[in-house]
Amino acid sequence: MKLTIDKFQKLQSIATLETDEILRASKLVQVLLDKSEDYVESLPPRKFAKLCEKLKDDFDLKIDQATMSMPRTIIQANGKAYHLNFDIKLPFNTGRYIEVLTFSKEDPIMNMHNILASICTPMVWSWRKLNFVKQDYDALKHEDYANDMKQADFKHGYFAMVFFYQVLKLSTNNTMDCLISEMNLRKVNKRRVQQLKRILQAIGDGSTTQKR
Repeated sequence: MKLTIDKFQKLQSIATLETDEILRASKLVQVLLDKSEDYVESLPPRKFAKLCEKLKDDFDLKIDQATMSMPRTIIQANGKAYHLNFDIKLPFNTGRYIEVLTFSKEDPIMNMHNILASICTPMVWSWRKLNFVKQDYDALKHEDYANDMKQADFKHGYFAMVFFYQVLKLSTNNTMDCLISEMNLRKVNKRRVQQLKRILQAIGDGSTTQKR
């Protein structure tokens, strides 16, 4: 069964509930299977235990060096293809950069679909080239992109987000000076410049991605 970003976010919300352990496990299995409470309660104990073990494996994300060095650059989301950009220089602009930093600082797991929507480029199939080709990013469609990302494979999205964050963190100091200078030259509102400074300084204090 496919573990999507949307499903994992629901599982994460349930996993943090302060309730009876058996009740919490039942709710987790309901979401995992997309089944009712009655269906889950009718399962044989051995099958229920096996599903709980699968949940444990899903939450125990193992990120090896090979995965982190080459995350997928193309992701399938809701039947559509998207290219994930790991180069923070282009095609990013200041607005998209601030989006990623803000979503990362709030809650990277629950905002994963929003983060991926901010670093993606939509693609369409070209019969002439017999391949996917990139389309222009439309900031007004960010919510549409994010909704598509909810249906993407969770592990692919998670590894991509962690990799992008590592690139972001390594580039923060140089990027801060560059972006602030660019914003000043463009006479961007001073309040937004200060916002960027605060976010960049905060994100440098520690990793926003956590092992779940």
